[in-house]
Amino acid sequence: MTSNVSDFVHFLHVTYRKYGPVSAATSPPLVEIGRGGSPRRFWRIGNIPHSLVGMFHPDPPVSEAGVSENDAFLYVQRHLEASGIAVPRVLEADLSRGWFVLEDLGNELLYERVRTASMENTQTLLSEAVRNLVLIHVHASRGFATEQTHNEDYTAEFARQRESGYFQQNFLREELGLDPRPLDDDLDDLARRLRDCWTPHFLYRDFQSQNIALKDGRLRYFDFQGARRGPRQYDLASLVFDPYLEIPTPIQKNLMAIYLDTASREDAAFDEAAFRAGFPFVAVHRLMQTLGAYGYLTRHVKKDHFRQYIPAAIRLLGRLLDEYDQLWAYPHFCRQVRVLQRRFDPGGKIHNGRRS
Repeated sequence: MTSNVSDFVHFLHVTYRKYGPVSAATSPPLVEIGRGGSPRRFWRIGNIPHSLVGMFHPDPPVSEAGVSENDAFLYVQRHLEASGIAVPRVLEADLSRGWFVLEDLGNELLYERVRTASMENTQTLLSEAVRNLVLIHVHASRGFATEQTHNEDYTAEFARQRESGYFQQNFLREELGLDPRPLDDDLDDLARRLRDCWTPHFLYRDFQSQNIALKDGRLRYFDFQGARRGPRQYDLASLVFDPYLEIPTPIQKNLMAIYLDTASREDAAFDEAAFRAGFPFVAVHRLMQTLGAYGYLTRHVKKDHFRQYIPAAIRLLGRLLDEYDQLWAYPHFCRQVRVLQRRFDPGGKIHNGRRS
């Protein structure tokens, strides 16, 4: 079915009159919002707090099984909401056209609050996000059906193609003009390590500070349509190694401790030793995926503002090498990271070998 913006805007106005304030204006303000990496478009209608958000996505990716990204969005939203997770309500949806009207979570993201908050408030907010993440992993993993999304499970093969391979092609080759082939063997081996830490947990996959809002003093979670099954370390790595924030090492370690403590209390099956052992191998793939995405978005989608976060992502990769000796079993990859550090952070302190 065809879909155009003018028809969607009419749908948005009709929905606003249905759900908005009793005294809703006949012509409430309407503004397009959002700067993310998705092709989806968003509008806010009305004034906060009496506002709604419209999502327009008429041509979503579709899996081989015929499930679209819009199908996934609606299924995951309903699944998370039923699991007690604080996600935006869906007020109206027309899947055939790719039209959604959502609860407005407001203007303030965790990203913005942390960048301006005191150290104490920063740790409080991030600690809350980590505790909520444990609840997502515990409660949303129950009954989660990957086949109702357009996403394949996060496996070693997926990571090799869509994360480390993405990094090689879109960042090293296309963004920097480097030959990524010398890394092939190391990255093949790194991906194989993920087989040892795979678990069938609900994996948010993009659990980072720009996908978490603050509304009414509560953290709220959005941009979850990429959810799939996979190792729970990935979501923690997405937050604590988030280039948008570049959280200091002491806070990172504290957040890791909070996750481990909360998971041990909330999940009788939680294996702390296995979680710790797998963490660096999952985290390094997350950062490679992030750099691949920055390369793709800047060169192919012309969203140049993502380029400013590349140095932070490189520094965080270097920090992983400094903190986890296990990664030095992959010397070609480690040497490439050190080269990138010298290029993007020439004044930074770099260890030439293992941690000193």
